[in-house]
Amino acid sequence: MVALFVILFVALLLGIDLFIQARSRRYPIMAAAPRTAIAPQARESVRIPKSVFFHPGHTWARMQDGEHLEIGVDDFIQKALGGIDGIELPAAGEFVRQGDPVITLNHEGRKVRLVAPVSGYVRSVNADAVENPGLVSENPYREGWLMMIEPAELAANLSILRVAESAVSWVKEEIKRFRDFLGASMPQPAAVGEAMFEGGAPVAGALEHLDETHLQDFEQQFLR
Repeated sequence: MVALFVILFVALLLGIDLFIQARSRRYPIMAAAPRTAIAPQARESVRIPKSVFFHPGHTWARMQDGEHLEIGVDDFIQKALGGIDGIELPAAGEFVRQGDPVITLNHEGRKVRLVAPVSGYVRSVNADAVENPGLVSENPYREGWLMMIEPAELAANLSILRVAESAVSWVKEEIKRFRDFLGASMPQPAAVGEAMFEGGAPVAGALEHLDETHLQDFEQQFLR
């Protein structure tokens, strides 16, 4: 009887330990910042929650109640943009299709459009995020979610989405691509791209330094 009690007690401790570890990894910083002496904003890393499905166009989806999906934009795009002054979303009741541009982010008069990660009907929008776009910068995966969608073609849509380790590998490749893109698009990329050329995360506001033509190129290469 004593032996059984000891076994159960040890199992309980292990369960508590695993729970604590799981909570600490809930929002891991998956793309590590470089250990070089660069500006503080350049050392920021890209957050990649393991419970989120990522679309190649830098939007995400997460199952909520078995019937609806929360939708938002990822940490990569909000950091690269450098801030969000305004958000334009479809109205409740509209049907959106995976891959169609439906989310517009505004920053200091410049706009980028992002696609729907899944197809379905918009059941609600996050009025708090629309009224206070800074919520997206603070945490794009929680308070900064944008829409609630009732999916229409979820099984088919999931085939192009990435999650967990697959999402981590993809984001690392996107950072590399973005670094190369800045190098080709800017005459003097070192001004905003130091972390890029050291293998780090996107420098906050890198897109602010692109002209309109190169900003459109960015949309076509990264957000479509």
